[in-house]
Amino acid sequence: MTHAMHRCLALALVAAVACCNAMAQTEATRKSNQPERPKSAKQINRVFVKDIEGLWITADYASALRATRMPHQAARKARPVVVNIQKEGRSYPILRTDFDKAVMQRVLDIEPDKAPNTNRIVAANSDTEAVAASEATYIPFRGQKGVQGRFDTLSMAEPQFSRGKFRTYIRLVDSSLVGFINGVVLAGRYTDEQGRGYQFTETGEATFPDTSFPYEVSLAALGATCEYFETPDDKVAGGKRRTGFAWVGGKLQLFEATGDSPAKVRCRKKPFAVLTPQPAESAGKT
Repeated sequence: MTHAMHRCLALALVAAVACCNAMAQTEATRKSNQPERPKSAKQINRVFVKDIEGLWITADYASALRATRMPHQAARKARPVVVNIQKEGRSYPILRTDFDKAVMQRVLDIEPDKAPNTNRIVAANSDTEAVAASEATYIPFRGQKGVQGRFDTLSMAEPQFSRGKFRTYIRLVDSSLVGFINGVVLAGRYTDEQGRGYQFTETGEATFPDTSFPYEVSLAALGATCEYFETPDDKVAGGKRRTGFAWVGGKLQLFEATGDSPAKVRCRKKPFAVLTPQPAESAGKT
């Protein structure tokens, strides 16, 4: 092939590419000038797993906890149920618990339910194998999306711990479950009757006049006879040291506690310290 023929072939290819680009641009312009087809009501109201992803807790329990600041007492007023839906790779595990027992499954789908304006979570133990309809768990829910397209509150009929009864759930947006519980129940700065300082943080660290230690508030109310928090301690039976507490007249009372398991925990009748909360400004809380 001569040099002139090569040059003609190259020019032909360039012209062909330019022509294709021009045609594609013309088609794109034509489509952009066409009015967008309005979304159907079904498309607008469709709910995806990402819309309900997050940490949910029953609103009546959260309200009782804020009022009493004592988890066991609050649980006797309104049974707690927590639902956590959190993306993990391509999967969406769903954890449901009442603090005594827990169920872990995987979300398979969100589909419309039979009742008007109601959807349901379809969950199963595995999302990598075929699941028969009779083996799936169905959790009906309803609610209105917020301005950001996500749900802030849900009415959910959890089948095990709430026995399929619709209850209102609130989303814990800015904290973990531990942070929420600690923040409501104990977090803050205090002084005792001798003026000595105490502190509990939302992240689970306690500072007393002579020591510091991690703490965890007991949430499992089954068999509990008093409120308490616990900290790891290899020197005591069961590997955990427990300290009782109660809110009385706006003050935090601390009690010595005995027992090597939650059901056996017993708190002394007389507190070893009575703590007065300090103002939020002095506690440095935001």
